[in-house]
Amino acid sequence: MAEYALITAMVATLALSLATIPQSELGRRLPVTSARAQALVSKSARAADVSPAQARAVMARAPYGRAPLRYLYAEGWIGGRRNAADCVFAKATPGSTEQELAAGIRKDPRLLARLRRMKVTVAQAAEALTRGTAAAC
Repeated sequence: MAEYALITAMVATLALSLATIPQSELGRRLPVTSARAQALVSKSARAADVSPAQARAVMARAPYGRAPLRYLYAEGWIGGRRNAADCVFAKATPGSTEQELAAGIRKDPRLLARLRRMKVTVAQAAEALTRGTAAAC
């Protein structure tokens, strides 16, 4: 039962952080280029009291070639640094975490629209976020 509560809290936190961009600004703020993704990661890192330089370095080393996936990986890492419990849980049960993240993402139409515009599937987003969160430990 405690796992479910932790997963639900983690999904809500990640979905909220990714869906906070207003719909009217969505097209302008999508990280389809590496430079834009780095700027957004720096902004998220400062908001989470994480070193922006370290967050950009994590994004540069992300195991993905496409900028949107590298961005999601770095956002997951920032979330893992901000909340150690999320990091440990993502590392211990990556499959379960990915499934719960995917279910949470599917429930948020704004987040789904944003991912579609980035040409990222729900499964890809959940995997990148989980791997990034787990890498923060």
